[in-house]
Amino acid sequence: MFDISKLKNNTTQRLEINEIIEFPKEKLESTEIERLENIKAVGEITRIEASTYRITLNITGNMVLLCARSLEEVDYPLNIFIDENISEEPESGEIQVIFQNSLDIFAIVWENIVLEVPLRVVKEDASFISEGECWSLKDKNEETFSSPLSELKDLLDLEGKR
Repeated sequence: MFDISKLKNNTTQRLEINEIIEFPKEKLESTEIERLENIKAVGEITRIEASTYRITLNITGNMVLLCARSLEEVDYPLNIFIDENISEEPESGEIQVIFQNSLDIFAIVWENIVLEVPLRVVKEDASFISEGECWSLKDKNEETFSSPLSELKDLLDLEGKR
C-alpha cells in the first residue's frame, strides 16, 4: 500500500515505487502458476486530476509453470510494463485499488501477472510421460490389452453365432 496523501495535497509530484512483492500460496492455487520468484515492481505514481492517478510500473521476476508434456517445472521469465490511469471511483468491472489515501499496487501487479500466464509451456528437452501408476501409453502396433470379453468372443466364434 502506498500513501497517496502527499500527491493529493500537492506536497510531491510523484511517488517512487521500488518493491519486492511476495504472493501467498493461496493466491496461486486458482491458477496454473506453481511459484512466483523474485517479483520486483519499479516505477512511479503521479496525480493527473483531482481523483485520477497514473501508475507506471515495470514488473520483473520469474514464474514457474508445469511443462505440458513432462509435468516438470519450467521457468518463465516475466518483464511486464504497466502504464495505467487509476480513478478513485472505479468503473464497473475494474478492481478498486484506492482505499481512502492508500493505493494497493498488489492487485494491479497480480492482475497483470495472471494475464501473462501462457496457455501451455513445453520444456526444451521434455519428453512425453508414457506411463504412470496403473497406466501406460501403447503404440498402435503393440499388442493390445486382452479384454475379459475376448474369451466370450472366441466361444461365439466356435459356436458360429457371430
